[in-house]
Amino acid sequence: MTWSGQFTGYTGSAWQSSWGYVPQGSFGQAQLSEVSEPAAPGGGPVLQVEYGKGSSANTCGDCPNPGGGQFYTSFASAGQPALADASALYLRYYVKFPAGFDFGRGGKLPGLYGGLPGQESGGHHGQAFSTRYMWRDHHIAGSPDHCSSAAPCSEVYLYSPHISHGYGHDIGGAWRWQGDGQWHMIEQRADRATGDITVWYDGVQVLSAAGALGGASGIPFSGVLFSTFFGGHDTSWGPARAEYAYFADFAVSTSYIAAS
Repeated sequence: MTWSGQFTGYTGSAWQSSWGYVPQGSFGQAQLSEVSEPAAPGGGPVLQVEYGKGSSANTCGDCPNPGGGQFYTSFASAGQPALADASALYLRYYVKFPAGFDFGRGGKLPGLYGGLPGQESGGHHGQAFSTRYMWRDHHIAGSPDHCSSAAPCSEVYLYSPHISHGYGHDIGGAWRWQGDGQWHMIEQRADRATGDITVWYDGVQVLSAAGALGGASGIPFSGVLFSTFFGGHDTSWGPARAEYAYFADFAVSTSYIAAS
């Protein structure tokens, strides 16, 4: 069973229906736009995300510019209720950072979520979970050494009911986000029953974290949490200039997806 999502007609009623778009919790829509790229995975168009100079999360009170954006989707609203009930799901998409991309101190990238929007991140810790990614300019256990704003380390940034502190749990992986102007495929497997998290980057397994997603066995999958921004919550996280990233060809399945 597989759902796939493209960005043709982004924000229109047909697009919202196909993705099961959930208005609650969304922000930064002015920074998200559909752009044509016929050679992109899935055949384009793709979603362009603008990150303003010095931008951070939307909670930043003194950032000079807005940056990034977020929206939730619902498998049930997209006509895929069986995905919500699956014990394990795979999420695959493609991301492109232009050559020379300034990754700053760190930032977020989309993942899966379960439970109610707003309870799966941001220190709320309700009966919910999320499996977004992050890039960081400093070393995380399990990631390559010598991280920097030009070659950031990678991780899955987990929220789940068993995490008691106010931030997500960093689970480092053996890959680097590439600012090279090329499309790269990222795929995760989240298993609610066992708590296992697995990640593949360009088809190579780069993370296997047994039992990391604790306390989620009784919480159904809800959908995709499209969430990307620099931060953190202050100006120190953001890029030194306006930056752009591109996203394409999302898919969710009960089995491994890989390249389309």
